[in-house]
Amino acid sequence: MASAHQWQLAAALLLLVILMASSLQSSLARTLSVDSSSMRARHEEWIAEHGKAYKDPAEKEARFRIFNANADYIDSFNSLHAAASSYTLSINQFADLTNDEFKASRNGYKHITSRSSAAARTPFKYENVTQVPSTVDWRKKGAVTPVKDQGQCALLLNVLHSLLRSWN
Repeated sequence: MASAHQWQLAAALLLLVILMASSLQSSLARTLSVDSSSMRARHEEWIAEHGKAYKDPAEKEARFRIFNANADYIDSFNSLHAAASSYTLSINQFADLTNDEFKASRNGYKHITSRSSAAARTPFKYENVTQVPSTVDWRKKGAVTPVKDQGQCALLLNVLHSLLRSWN
């Protein structure tokens, strides 16, 4: 059986927890209203930076909610893992997309049908060339471009990189 002293202690702890939760809730409410206006300003800056345009205010509000959730995730990740991680996350041009929307826009093979059927039937231009150098430095020929957004190919490259790392 619990003594009267233990009951008093339990009641005092319960009261303390309730008071702390109430205080935290009101503090969070004030913080969220301030954060909401600063997040809206952050979203407007992001829209201007990336040249985004939405078809109507409803879509803009929906995209803001997604942007807000993504920004919260990024901020939380960076504050929790900054010391333990070799990288940080940041807002980019995809910040108003859900994970599913991003995956749908970047995954999957898309057959390009812009080549004419005549061009497809044309024989290989260099099929009779027999003398070729053993190596070619494409950097010296100016054929290599700077790193850029790999779009559809990025996921495949990441998967291949992960697979290769797991085998080592």
